[in-house]
Amino acid sequence: MRSLVRRVRGGSKAAAYRLTKGVLHRFGYDFEIFPRSSRDAHASKNADESFYRKWRSPSPVWAPWRGEPDFRDAYDGVEPYTVVSGDRCQVLYRLGNQALSVDGDFAECGVYRGGTALLLSRVLEGHGKTLHLFDSFEGLPAPDPTRDPDLEEGVFKATSAREVGALLGGFSGPLRIHQGWIPSTFDGLNDSRFAFVHIDVDLYRSTLDCLEYFYPRLSAGAVVVFDDYGFPAARGEKNAVDEFFSDRPEAPLALPTGQAIVTKLP
Repeated sequence: MRSLVRRVRGGSKAAAYRLTKGVLHRFGYDFEIFPRSSRDAHASKNADESFYRKWRSPSPVWAPWRGEPDFRDAYDGVEPYTVVSGDRCQVLYRLGNQALSVDGDFAECGVYRGGTALLLSRVLEGHGKTLHLFDSFEGLPAPDPTRDPDLEEGVFKATSAREVGALLGGFSGPLRIHQGWIPSTFDGLNDSRFAFVHIDVDLYRSTLDCLEYFYPRLSAGAVVVFDDYGFPAARGEKNAVDEFFSDRPEAPLALPTGQAIVTKLP
């Protein structure tokens, strides 16, 4: 936890103040593999709180993010710029590689310090697809207290668009950083098509705005990854995803990493 707090403090004193130990824990940060406390479920006070549990296996399981050479190469230097754990980054890396064969660009909503954007840029290197990054660089907008009670305005403010651009300076492909508030920052991109989208915006309304924009622009076979779907502190994100897909053919697949994925059907 101390190392994470130092990294957050290095990006922004305001973020360090707001990102309390309790919120970070409930997002799964500060632990390497599938961290959940039994206290998390009871603290969430949800009707389905019994479904929030620590993931366990009676025997060792394959943990590719610890040693796969290609992933380790792509992940090199990413960790200091993200609070997304290694197992979740490996999900992004593998699904991003799968999406290279799908028509359309890549996008990330919720860039933070640029670590996962750096990882995705390495997936895209040499493939000619544009990487779109969407962030206010002002932290979260004001949450709806009834839908997002555990989050505060300004959380995750940690860097600037210029610094993220510098971090990704070695990427030779097309890069577009869209600074502003969702959904207005999508203006002017009506004709775009997408093969891969990473949504890490935490809040109910922001998640719904992302889905309303991206879903009709996803190519068949495109992948959407929701970073915080399974964490109690981001319950609004899960509610938005579940509501959006309740009358659509795709079904969100929850992962034991806390993420969820959707693959666009033809």
